[in-house]
Amino acid sequence: MAFKSTLPPFEKRPRSQSNWPSASTRLFYAIRENFSVSTWMLLGALLQSLVILVIPRFYAMLPSILVLGARLAETMAITWGRKRNHYLDDALLYRTSPQIPDEDGSFHEEASEEKLAVFMLGAKVNHPMGIFAPNVKTVGDYLTKMIEDLEAENTDLGFYGGSTWTSQDKNGATEVLNLSYWRSAEDIHKFAYGDLHREGWDWWNKHVKENNHIGINHEIFEVDRKHWEAIYVNFQPTLLGATTYLKKGDKMMGGTVEDQWISPLIGARSGKLRSSAGRLGRRPEELYEKHGLAPGASYEA
Repeated sequence: MAFKSTLPPFEKRPRSQSNWPSASTRLFYAIRENFSVSTWMLLGALLQSLVILVIPRFYAMLPSILVLGARLAETMAITWGRKRNHYLDDALLYRTSPQIPDEDGSFHEEASEEKLAVFMLGAKVNHPMGIFAPNVKTVGDYLTKMIEDLEAENTDLGFYGGSTWTSQDKNGATEVLNLSYWRSAEDIHKFAYGDLHREGWDWWNKHVKENNHIGINHEIFEVDRKHWEAIYVNFQPTLLGATTYLKKGDKMMGGTVEDQWISPLIGARSGKLRSSAGRLGRRPEELYEKHGLAPGASYEA
């Protein structure tokens, strides 16, 4: 029996995980990450000092006391079970595993039957002004346009979806990683040689001497069928599990089945997808024998 998605289909292609937050939320997050904790604390201390110069100290402190008190009260209420834990919104409180359907959007009967390409695009700003440094906005605008182009309902591009992550290097610079999933490395190259990416790349080459403070990188991995697997436990859809795939409709007697966008997440509480070997489309005994393990539930993660 073919696998079946655990989530209902979408009529229109949903935005990828990179674009789930609104544009204003993403901007707020970027500004927050742009400065160190100590800088934000110093800015807060300066603002508090200025407020104290204008109004009595008690009233100047009151907003901070009320906000911190409310957040502490909410944390305790959730911890003690007195309030719903909104952090669990949309979480699937069981085991799920992603499976990539065929080109028509139909799931296979065996696991890991489609190959997969992973594209990691990184950028960082080695400059004290961070995202406000010269030419950074231009680079960011090109990336935004490319993501919008990829998210159009065009399956010929071979783009499945993606997410964005940040970290901080030892010098304090914020590094951004856009992680995306594709049908093949050839599809990635096809997009790279398209008009939009060529326009951005030509701009970069023209201004390359001005951009020493901007770092960019990418990595591509193409994984053959039966050589990838994933598992999520008590997680909202994320990473490969947050991608979407077109399930093509067809004409049927008495009506038409419309195209739908489907989630790759399959219930993995039992059956083939419960074990790592099963998710790789192999027999669990293969791994048990290879690694000298006794078959059992303790080796199923």
